[in-house]
Amino acid sequence: MLSNTRSLATCILATALSAYCVVTSADPIKLGSGLLLTPAVGMDLRYDDNINNAPEDGIDSFLLLTTPRVGLEYDRGAIVYSMEYALSHGNYLNSGRSSFTDHALSGTADWDLGRRHNLTFGAAYLSINDEFNDQVVDDLESLIFERDRYRQSDLFVSYGFGAEGARGFLGVTLGTSNRDYREEIVARDRRTPFISGTFSANIGGNTALLANLEGRRIRYDTPAADILDRDNDEATLMVGIERETEKITATLLGGMVKKSYTDSAISDYRRPRWQAALTWSPLETSELILTAERRPIDSAAGIANFVDATSGSVAWRHSWNEKVESDLFFRYTKADFTGTELTENIRRWGTTLRYQFRPWMDLRTGISTLNQGATSQLFSYQRNQVFIGFDASY
Repeated sequence: MLSNTRSLATCILATALSAYCVVTSADPIKLGSGLLLTPAVGMDLRYDDNINNAPEDGIDSFLLLTTPRVGLEYDRGAIVYSMEYALSHGNYLNSGRSSFTDHALSGTADWDLGRRHNLTFGAAYLSINDEFNDQVVDDLESLIFERDRYRQSDLFVSYGFGAEGARGFLGVTLGTSNRDYREEIVARDRRTPFISGTFSANIGGNTALLANLEGRRIRYDTPAADILDRDNDEATLMVGIERETEKITATLLGGMVKKSYTDSAISDYRRPRWQAALTWSPLETSELILTAERRPIDSAAGIANFVDATSGSVAWRHSWNEKVESDLFFRYTKADFTGTELTENIRRWGTTLRYQFRPWMDLRTGISTLNQGATSQLFSYQRNQVFIGFDASY
């Protein structure tokens, strides 16, 4: 159950940074005086048969990807400060494409203001330089758009009311997200202040009712003369239920989302909005995860008013013994680009095998495939990757 604002802060930073800035699980180095340091590094050698997402005759290349990461935490009792930094440096070995370096930085300050009150300040920064690096933001948006070079900064403050284990919890978050694209038309740069509220009420046992209200004001920089003004206000209301048992954790939220445009030439949007997740652990060594979601996404390319995205995924993780673990996943996304005739159907699957070579090092290998069909042949392509690599931590 949601029990404090640290959960809200985690969700917001996860949205901003996704899986990019996650330090591998390890025992931190105790520096004394409440300071904890968690360094880690990963390296992959990849073969990619279509690094430019071409419909035909794609460029293939080997890629050496290095991802050092570090986490720092300072615990002063009532106040906990934390910071994470990661970079991703890639060298294309035989395609002529330039190397790239991406950066991700995040930090939070979490205050316990008493038994029932909690306050969190957070910030995040992304500097993305490679438009085809699928390791930067592995989320729904990355399956729809080709990667673009941009800088993004996020700020937020969250307040939570509710003691640990209490029947009710209320959380409120206020923040802003700014994205600036490089070498692209200015119309895609945008500023997005937002506010959200979350309420949960335990109705007995391990079951809670949930309610979520969110508002976003999306403002693009001065648009080019031939592009519509897509400034809009977005409001979302969802209600649902969450249940936890020894083997199952399930969350279901459903409601409506409305986008109101300042330009009368663009029709307002009102559609169902939902989000569902189910985690089932039939065995201590096995876990099955199902997700489903529908939400609007801002159109980075400027070819649509927005993207109406519906997705579903299934993933299975299994530990074969103390040293060997495998992951298998499949994800389907349907993306309707409103205001155009373009629709994309995206299928992505992959598998990874991990071996604990040493307590501080995991070896891994795997394959992944992305198959994108579209009503326009220009946006249809298939991309396959094979990789081998390692993760090491202190």
